[in-house]
Amino acid sequence: MTYPPLTLGWFLNETPIDNLEFIGKEEDLQKPITGISVLDNPDGVRWIKKHEIILTTGYIFYNDVELQKQVIADLHAIECTAFCIKVKRFFDQIPDSLIKEAEKYGVPLVSVPYYHVYSNIISVINQNLIDQKISLQQFILRETEKFHQLYFNKEGIMKMLEEISRYTNSIVMITTISDFPLYYYVPLRQQEEFNKINKLHAQPLHNESQQDTEKNPSGNRSFYFNNTLLHFQTFLLPDSRHYLCIDHTKTNIDETTAVILKQIFSVIALELSSMQVQNRTFSQKNYFDSFFYMLTDKKKKSVEEIQLICDSYSFPYQLKRICVTFECLDKENRMFKSLYNGINHELIRLDYKYFLCNHDNRIVIFFLYSKQVSNVKALSLVNQAVSQLMEALSDYHTFFRLGISRCHLSSSSIAKAYEESLQTLHLQTPLAEASLVNSYSAQYAYHILTQLSTYEISKIYTDTVKELVSYDQENKSELLLTLKTFLESSMNLTDTAQKLFIHRNTLTSRLSLVKKLLCCELSAVEDIFRLYLGICAWELIQTM
Repeated sequence: MTYPPLTLGWFLNETPIDNLEFIGKEEDLQKPITGISVLDNPDGVRWIKKHEIILTTGYIFYNDVELQKQVIADLHAIECTAFCIKVKRFFDQIPDSLIKEAEKYGVPLVSVPYYHVYSNIISVINQNLIDQKISLQQFILRETEKFHQLYFNKEGIMKMLEEISRYTNSIVMITTISDFPLYYYVPLRQQEEFNKINKLHAQPLHNESQQDTEKNPSGNRSFYFNNTLLHFQTFLLPDSRHYLCIDHTKTNIDETTAVILKQIFSVIALELSSMQVQNRTFSQKNYFDSFFYMLTDKKKKSVEEIQLICDSYSFPYQLKRICVTFECLDKENRMFKSLYNGINHELIRLDYKYFLCNHDNRIVIFFLYSKQVSNVKALSLVNQAVSQLMEALSDYHTFFRLGISRCHLSSSSIAKAYEESLQTLHLQTPLAEASLVNSYSAQYAYHILTQLSTYEISKIYTDTVKELVSYDQENKSELLLTLKTFLESSMNLTDTAQKLFIHRNTLTSRLSLVKKLLCCELSAVEDIFRLYLGICAWELIQTM
């Protein structure tokens, strides 16, 4: 955001200094004016500043063409805005030789009538420069005050980033000092560009050594937004724990914006600290603390509170989601960080839309899908993604287990998805083999049963497979295990025998005894469902 400066066009057309004659190009009228100086000695050029207007009677180079050339060359070198020469004193008009030399170097000339005294011209320009400086300071104060109001009105960090993005017309981001992206805002003109890709993922390009970063905490850093490499100017905030990063890939930060930014750094740092205290974003220990607090808080949060926290983490709560939770053996183990980085790398490579976070000894992925994708399709895609992850993470299989939730949509069900992933992960029964991957959709019978009272679970067991359990206990047999394996093998005799490591004839004999004890033929769908539910009920009873 630039504050309009005084220009040469303003000086020529909007001041009381009349009858000025301009000699130069049209674009020269946009040159800024930062001051005014009088040149009465050729050595005085060294004290002239960039973008100043220069006044002279021409006495210093009267009848000295070579000195005229030298002065014009010197003024060009210091980028003066215009060279104003009073006529009817030593020159009746600006000489052609001087005009020709000025055109050669691109130095604008202004012919000033003799009756304008220097003090009037200087007074007009200086007064307007002072007025503009005051206006600029008032503008900066007003803009700074906006951020104070955003803070006191609890508008949040995303609103602040949106306001900064309005100044810079570029992507604005908050990162940790280790370049971990926390929040970012993409201006409207770029949102369509990034929305073409299923996910928006910011990842630092580490092309600086740690030593260089420590020497230059504020400077330039590069981040990949998906596959697009963007270059950010970074500013270390006063809390010394965060960077404000502004994309300057295509445009640089102008001077006015830089002044405003300097004024609001403390407000941004204060907002981040305030959010930490209010459990709205993160703590120094773990950046995802408050997000996980939302997932595990027993007091039901309002939709507004949930959406506020999601906005703080750029979590797209409008999308469908399936939660996949990795539970690791030891958070402090160096393998935890290695596993997290491996998961993150693989997700980027596979190009899924996701939200990745971690807390204590858990790594959590929310796979995200549009509302148009059916729940069945989303679950199928997640199972495919998990299979690809498991293949890539084969070296870590002894270090974690994972659970997969059902598909959810509403904002209030974000915590439910996480809860289901944990329930699925922790559901271990005596007859179930310890599994590395556990899916809610593969455990529906257990999850349905857990909604019932202990009495109802016990009644289902008593009315179904209790006779098999009693027979097994009395005869040290494995009829219950045989029945469960048979049902889970789609009642395929060969597959069941192979899984149990017994002969097919032995299996047939066992199943005949099962049918006799349970008074059924294992052919009707109702019998199959009832008996499988009874087996699950028995397994749950063993864990109570």
